[in-house]
Amino acid sequence: MFFFQYPGPNQKIPLANKVTMVIWILVGLGILSFFAFSIFIIAVLAGIIIFTANLFQKNRPPLSNEAHDFPTQHYKHKPKQSDDDIIDI
Repeated sequence: MFFFQYPGPNQKIPLANKVTMVIWILVGLGILSFFAFSIFIIAVLAGIIIFTANLFQKNRPPLSNEAHDFPTQHYKHKPKQSDDDIIDI
């Protein structure tokens, strides 16, 4: 890794240092985009492989459009009890 010295408050940065910094920034962005794109391609290929494996899977249960009867709890009205069990303070 190259380290750049700051030349001081009154001196300008040489053109060679500026060009080198720009090149390193572009190389870093290129490496970053290469790895991001390769991870994206790997994910797409894995998705395609999983999709095709599911298409040719044997002993697959058939799809059904039957409506399932879910158990429902109906409201049961309880008669009001006397206030004998309530303690008044």
